[in-house]
Amino acid sequence: MKTITRFTLLFLLFTTTDFSQNSKTEVKFEFRSTTAKEVLVTGSFIGWSPQGEKLQKGDGDIWSVLLKIEPGYYQYKFIVDGNWIPDPKNEWKINDGGDNFNSLIKVGEPPTPKRKRSNLPFPKERLPEPVIDDANLIDLYYFSWNRAWDKITHGTKANGFVESYIDEGFNEWIYQWDSNFMVAFAMYANDLFPTMLTLDNFYLKQRPDGYIQRVYSEATGEIAVEPTPDEPVLNPPLFAWMELRYYEMTGDASRIERVLPVLVKYHNWIEKNAASVISPWLYYQTPLGSGMDNVPRRGVEKGGWVDFSSQMALAANSISKLAGVVKNGEWYSLFAQKHENIKEAINKYCLHKNGNFLFDVRPDGSLSTTTHAGAFWALLSEVLDAETAKGLVVHLNDTSAFNRPHRIPTLAKYDPDYNPRGHYWLGGVWAPVVFSTVKGLEKYGLFETAYEVAKNHLMNIANIYKNFTPSEDKIAFEERYADGYKTIWECYSAEFPEPGTRWDNTFYGRQDFAGWTATGPIALLIENIIGIDIKASQNKINWRIHRSDKHGMKNLPFGKEKISLIISAGKENREIWVDSKYVK
Repeated sequence: MKTITRFTLLFLLFTTTDFSQNSKTEVKFEFRSTTAKEVLVTGSFIGWSPQGEKLQKGDGDIWSVLLKIEPGYYQYKFIVDGNWIPDPKNEWKINDGGDNFNSLIKVGEPPTPKRKRSNLPFPKERLPEPVIDDANLIDLYYFSWNRAWDKITHGTKANGFVESYIDEGFNEWIYQWDSNFMVAFAMYANDLFPTMLTLDNFYLKQRPDGYIQRVYSEATGEIAVEPTPDEPVLNPPLFAWMELRYYEMTGDASRIERVLPVLVKYHNWIEKNAASVISPWLYYQTPLGSGMDNVPRRGVEKGGWVDFSSQMALAANSISKLAGVVKNGEWYSLFAQKHENIKEAINKYCLHKNGNFLFDVRPDGSLSTTTHAGAFWALLSEVLDAETAKGLVVHLNDTSAFNRPHRIPTLAKYDPDYNPRGHYWLGGVWAPVVFSTVKGLEKYGLFETAYEVAKNHLMNIANIYKNFTPSEDKIAFEERYADGYKTIWECYSAEFPEPGTRWDNTFYGRQDFAGWTATGPIALLIENIIGIDIKASQNKINWRIHRSDKHGMKNLPFGKEKISLIISAGKENREIWVDSKYVK
């Protein structure tokens, strides 16, 4: 597909419109050419198959084909002698995410899409209960849990998945990237949600050589495509971080012996198959694999990707700590050393000579000029000294860079590719960036900055949830629901109180995204706004109090207990109420 970038091609392959069973409508596609030897048409109505449907040449050099298609809105292109081009006679088109367009067509009378809802009643009363003087945040908190509840899905004999898991719910595939962040907030309700089972889906699919693909079909359980050196089909390796987070929060070490060999083999596969040409301790990715689909990486290719390299450092550090819990001294030492090796390489190759920011590095050793938020993963992976970490925070707080009305955009505002409406990862605000950066700030004891970033993020999400009413022509056809748009979105604009535009820079991103967006309204609310940090593995709770209103949590899991912690309003002489009950 020559006129569509790789990330767009794969994205479209995974997102065909699925309307209810209606009688098919005949649609005639025509293309005029005096020189073409072969003309095909392909589009979302056939999953963007590169084989397409063949047009026949008729009178007047008109090529045509008559197809029967279900009612719906579809995107399409012609393939003329191998070249992918939009329909020159159709003015209705949208950006294809690259430097061209997809043509649009309405077939028949498409039915109004319906949101997915669970058949089981939402167990609101059994969830941890926030106490805070902000009704909007409380409403947003329960809405986010409810949307996640609606997306609990069950495995089948055909796909070989676990009995139940949390699905990102926007298409018929499961994703590493999304699943890890859903686990990050679902840990607060392990008795209600199949939290860690969601990761087991991927572990079950691991190949003998350690490979785990970023995406698996929910119909068949199969991978999307075989990995190659140019496209290893990976996602950020976050499993080990989430397993460590789960252990630290719950004190439950029962999974570690089982999953540790999986994590080690996966890490080793990436080391062997995605090592940078610059250093064996830096790593390369692809745009879609990085999760930051259209962030400009001009000339980086198989050089060092600062976010992926930092994520590998995070994985190594987490594996070492998990090994320490089960007293596996060999892996503890080995992965601690791997972390040190990656740390040294990132500081040597990715750190700008003035020492104040990190960049991707090209194969020739030169630094990329794109200033993107993937650099903040270096905080969470603990590869920076305190002084360098402060340098990153200067950029984080700079209003000409990442401190925008909604923090944190994926590109610095001064970057020439920055888009104030979002355009996916050209300036959109994404939950993985915000959540990982906030957790990284905590690693360096920068709790006040972490609180300010988390607060800004939640205030923006809550404002849009409550007050935003979109023009329907900005809503993707498959999400033009009849019951309104009071929801949480896939991404947000950094400049305006609205969702961010998606890959086509035409429609807003996906709705009901719980999904990773719920990390803000749930996990950041508990851990940073209310300030309660559960460390059941140490039999300890850290409570950092930033607010003067009455606030706290009720029914919060702590090991085998449910606890309630509430502090009275005021600035001095405040009272704290503590209650706990044993859970069988």
